Amino acid sequence: MDPQVTWGRLLTAYTLGDWSEIEEHAEALLAWLDRGGFPPRIVSGTDDLQDFDRTLAYAGCRFALDSVQGRWQIPCNHSET
Repeated sequence: MDPQVTWGRLLTAYTLGDWSEIEEHAEALLAWLDRGGFPPRIVSGTDDLQDFDRTLAYAGCRFALDSVQGRWQIPCNHSET
């Protein structure tokens, strides 16, 4: 598993709205991270910020899965005035 490639595929799938790919890549990356795998580089340029990258990757995967599973919604007001 290459977490950098998986992260990139997750971002691409999210951009395209490909829900099955989003779910697949987010779950794979979460499993990798949960087993102690190294995180993808998200904002850091060195290994010094690996904990920060891990946190961001985990949060991004959870957000993506919540979006796919309908837990995250933009509230909209359909009431007429």
